[in-house]
Amino acid sequence: MRSIFFCFWFLIVLNTKAQVTITESNDEGMRAYKIETQSATYFYQTEAGGFSSIIDTYGNDWINFKTEPKSTFPASAASDYRGLPNLVHGGPQGGLGHPGFSKCTSTIITKNTIRSTSNDGKWEWEWRFFPDHAKLNLIKTDPSRSYWFLYEGTIGGNYEPENDLWGTNVDGLRKDKPDFIKNEGVFENWQTVYFGDKDGKNTFFISQDKADELDDVFGFMGNTLDGNNSLDGMVVFGFGRGKGTTPLLAQKQSFTIGLIDKSITKKSILKKIKRRLR
Repeated sequence: MRSIFFCFWFLIVLNTKAQVTITESNDEGMRAYKIETQSATYFYQTEAGGFSSIIDTYGNDWINFKTEPKSTFPASAASDYRGLPNLVHGGPQGGLGHPGFSKCTSTIITKNTIRSTSNDGKWEWEWRFFPDHAKLNLIKTDPSRSYWFLYEGTIGGNYEPENDLWGTNVDGLRKDKPDFIKNEGVFENWQTVYFGDKDGKNTFFISQDKADELDDVFGFMGNTLDGNNSLDGMVVFGFGRGKGTTPLLAQKQSFTIGLIDKSITKKSILKKIKRRLR
């Protein structure tokens, strides 16, 4: 009986790795790993330790990182502010986990796992990829620094606050459109948050594997002072991001992200997300 169970488990693991391929590539002028799965194609910048693109099966890029305009508020909401997970903000370690920076080295350690280590050796994390989701494990963090987990990108591939929806494990589907430019960000506490277009076919979800009581944040940031009425911009979501741009997370954490081929408007979407998290 044990040998039958082992063979079954081995076949599952083998099949998972067969459905995930990691190859060397580049994205927005930086070296990257291209990770292809059944539900998404990811571009992970190796010296940044962060995603510059997450593309669904319909060709929509949910991050859309660009290099220009560079580090300009609020114009860079349409370019290099974007990324995931954008772990460390400010100081010598600022930019860890954020596309566009050169703060770490990354290696493929198994057929479905990438490990990144900061240049100063104080941070280490792994991304493990599966056919329908990806998991981040923070293995080592600098005890003198707090961090956050951010998703800054384009829901469904475009900045369209009027068509974008979001939801949480606490409230379900939400339709409010908090405007970061007008200091309207929503600060609450959630464990799972998900995003999609009214007419879209995909839903992107992010979950913190272990719940906490820290502030999380959600809002839209336009690339002009017109805020939500801007022609371009990004959504801003963060686990452990407090008021005043304050990172709150500490020690080891793990997170799960994924794309589901189902509209955010479907009543069953949260149940389907929860099944992915088991």
